[in-house]
Amino acid sequence: MAVEIPINLVYEDDLSREVLLRLIDSPAVRSSDRCFSVGTKRPGRGYGFLKKNIIGFNQASKGMPYLILTDLDDRECAPLLINEWLPQTRNPNLIFRIAVREVESWLLADDAGFARFLGIAKHKLPRNPDDLPDPKATLINLARTSRKRDIKADIVPKPGSTAKQGPAYNDCLISFVKDTWNPEKARRHSQSLEKALRALETFEPQWQSHCCQE
Repeated sequence: MAVEIPINLVYEDDLSREVLLRLIDSPAVRSSDRCFSVGTKRPGRGYGFLKKNIIGFNQASKGMPYLILTDLDDRECAPLLINEWLPQTRNPNLIFRIAVREVESWLLADDAGFARFLGIAKHKLPRNPDDLPDPKATLINLARTSRKRDIKADIVPKPGSTAKQGPAYNDCLISFVKDTWNPEKARRHSQSLEKALRALETFEPQWQSHCCQE
């Protein structure tokens, strides 16, 4: 029997949603004595919705836990963003994590897995993707060197296009997250991912949980 922890997810986009689902179901987080059960999934379509509603999510977490993920982007640092968005006391049932600087850095952190996915040499992957000023641009430039034409066509903007990403960018990366991405390996190269996993591993909601059959 495992303790079931229901949790609501709030995130910027579909790629971030799949990353969160992969994290809560990873061996590091899911164990023989506890598991997470996803309630509502709230896409923000950017960080504006999250910033506007996070105080409400903080209040709502008193009744059911919330896991919120946003990108740091070009803001100075994660602690300042947290203080700006949530100046009041954070409820213990709210997990608020920030990908530095974008969720793409967490994908790049699985250097071996992502290198295989693109069909490029592992040494081309950045050692510390959290230090990249623009992880998404780095990812797209790596995809330009891919030997796999379908992946390159999905991720890289078409020649002459004003688009910042390829036509199937999210779908392609979502398939990587679902089928290949290894957060346990990736956490070694991303401090912000390590903190997110640690928050989930040590999370103890402050209400009576139910039980579920493993």
